[in-house]
Amino acid sequence: MSILIKFFRKIRQPLIKENRFSKYMLYAIGEIILVVIGILIALSINTWNEKEKNEKEARFQLSKLKDNLKSDKVNLKEAIASDSVSIENLVYCVDVLSNKIISTKERFIYHFQDIYNTNSFNPGRGAFEGLISSGKIELISDQELLDALFSYYNSEDHKSWDSAITDYSRNTIAPYLLNFDHVPNIRDEEGIAFKKFNSNDFSVPAKTIKDYKDNLFIINALRFKIQLFEGQKIHYKDLQKEINILIHKIDQLTQIE
Repeated sequence: MSILIKFFRKIRQPLIKENRFSKYMLYAIGEIILVVIGILIALSINTWNEKEKNEKEARFQLSKLKDNLKSDKVNLKEAIASDSVSIENLVYCVDVLSNKIISTKERFIYHFQDIYNTNSFNPGRGAFEGLISSGKIELISDQELLDALFSYYNSEDHKSWDSAITDYSRNTIAPYLLNFDHVPNIRDEEGIAFKKFNSNDFSVPAKTIKDYKDNLFIINALRFKIQLFEGQKIHYKDLQKEINILIHKIDQLTQIE
C-alpha cells in the first residue's frame, strides 16, 4: 500500500509543475482512496483480531463452566445415592414397625439412624459468578445457552426440598427423639469418647423395639422422611438432566467456534 502511495506522489509532482490541475486532482483522489482502503483494511484486521481474542476467551470461560457443571454432576450423583440408601434404611424400619420384618433393636437402630440424615445441593457458582462480575457473560453469544444457564443457577425448586429435610430433621425429629430414647452409638464413625457411654449406665431405661412400634410419631416421622427423600431425589435427577443439556450446548458451541 505504501509503495502505491509513493508511486502516486511521484506522478503528482510533475503534474503540479506542468500546471495540469485536473490530472493532479485525479491522482490526489486516487491517493486518498488508497489511504482510506488502507485504513479500512487495518480496521478489519484489528476487528478480526479482537473477534479471535473474544472467541478464545469465550471458549476458555465455557470450559470453566463445563468443569463446574461436571463437578455438580458428581455431587448430585453422590447425593442421589445417599438419598437412596437412606430411603432403603428407613423403609426397613417401617417394615419392622409394621411387623413385616422381625428385627433386633440393635439392627433396627442401625437403620433407624438415617432418620437424622440431611442432604443439600449447592451448584458450583465460581465460573458463572465470575462471568457476571467481570461482564464477560456478554462473550457468550448463544441466547439459548444463556437462558439455560440463568435458569439452572437461579433455580429454587430443589432448595425447598433441601430446606424441608433439614428443618424437619433438626427442629422436629431430633428434639423429639432426644427426649424419647438414648442416643445410639453403634456406628463406626463415632469417636471413642462418645462410644464409651452405655445406656445401661443411666437410671433412665432404654426403649424397647415395642416402644418404637407403639409410637405413632416415630411411624409417621419415618414415612414423612421417606417422602421428603423421594421428592429430593426427583428434583436432583431433574437437575442432572439440566446439566446434561447445558454440557451438550457448551460442547456444540465450542465445536462451532
